[in-house]
Amino acid sequence: MNTDSDVLSLVGRIYDCVLQPQDWVDVLESIARSVDGINASISIQDPISRAARFTVDWAVPTEAIRLYNEKYASLNPVLTSGWYCDLDDPISAARYAGESDYFSSRFAREFLEPLGWGDALGSHLAKMSHRYGILCIFGTWAKGSFDDDALSRIRVLSPHVRRAVQIAELLGTHHQVPTFEAHALELLRTGVILLDAQKRIAFCNSAAQQIIDRDFGLKRRANQLLVSDGGAANGLNKEIEKALLDSPGVIPENGIPLALGRAGGNGIAAWILPLRRNQHLQRSQTSSPKVAIFLQEIGRQAPMAGELFVKYFAITPAECRVLMLLVQGHSLSDAADWLGCDLPLNISSSWS
Repeated sequence: MNTDSDVLSLVGRIYDCVLQPQDWVDVLESIARSVDGINASISIQDPISRAARFTVDWAVPTEAIRLYNEKYASLNPVLTSGWYCDLDDPISAARYAGESDYFSSRFAREFLEPLGWGDALGSHLAKMSHRYGILCIFGTWAKGSFDDDALSRIRVLSPHVRRAVQIAELLGTHHQVPTFEAHALELLRTGVILLDAQKRIAFCNSAAQQIIDRDFGLKRRANQLLVSDGGAANGLNKEIEKALLDSPGVIPENGIPLALGRAGGNGIAAWILPLRRNQHLQRSQTSSPKVAIFLQEIGRQAPMAGELFVKYFAITPAECRVLMLLVQGHSLSDAADWLGCDLPLNISSSWS
């Protein structure tokens, strides 16, 4: 994936998975190989129950998933990363936890190294009260940490992976693949409107309807989306037209951003994206969805319960890793061994 054309081609394949979910395995392989990864998965991680559910994967052995859930999920040094990291902002697990600590931890020595796995490149796709969805790619043990270039490549692709799964839920195709419930719940906070080729509303979820009802300058009249501000209305219409044409190189990789809402009032951030499909799907009826509009009130995002906890008590990621082991009954010396660091552990006075 070295050129803009390669990126756009892969982005198109990601959105093809909306209607062809069986293609996710091949798409995950392409995403992983673009950063020299040896496997890839989309999973739901639960730091509270210390378990994970893998919804789709490429080259992740069933035995590894079983072993992870039975023993090693609770000892994963980046299990609580969803409480600290933003959506679509990839991290290197080794760099997040500290390379020396990560590779010398028992989690790495006992679970990862025998599999030949090393650093994990993760990008968070959704957050709930106590769970989060994540795209995860492992490199080889010999590779060491993922570099900035690898993180940048996934930063481009992550929003499209997240939106593709959201749209699949909206179109009702979730029965064809394991339900990715993290995204379905995220939609309670993210407004999504799907338009057909005639710019008519084909679908409007409840979050989008709430934004419309709250007088942000957006109105729905029958199956038409209206914007009260003339300039914003013209801008939205122009970008929808651009998305409908979907000419190569015209659509930014993260969608077309647009600010909506009343002048001087609360703002709405919108992202307009074409629903890319294979050639035989492009000839489908004009009433089928062609464009997706994602709506979010600027500055509005419900945090996770765990996220509130660590922020309120100013607990650092390193302290959180220790705390997760202590609440499982491990001693400080056990925690140090699991985390690959030495005693004394540096713990802030706020724990006392």
